[in-house]
Amino acid sequence: MANGPYTQEGIMSQVLVAFGQGTGAIRVSHDAAVALRTVYFGAITDDIINNKWPTQGVQALERLRAIGRLAAAQATQRGDTTISADDVRDSAKAVHTISMTDFCPPVP
Repeated sequence: MANGPYTQEGIMSQVLVAFGQGTGAIRVSHDAAVALRTVYFGAITDDIINNKWPTQGVQALERLRAIGRLAAAQATQRGDTTISADDVRDSAKAVHTISMTDFCPPVP
């Protein structure tokens, strides 16, 4: 898919790590991890890989950390120790709304 040093799987790995950095010590459920992959994997297009990630990827990863922080806050506010798929989707929608960037795909 990519011609340069980045790949769709490699970027997705960075997405997962950045999200996890944002969540801190709150556990991420399996369904939440799958929801995160569902939202972002298909959005990692050739254009993102070859043209945007090399210069703008750091900004995108910071947004993923923000999504992780918000998801963790939602779980904590509920009194839960685990981030749910709904926490991921709700947090992604909130960050996408204020982010105003090409890196924000529609959240299913």
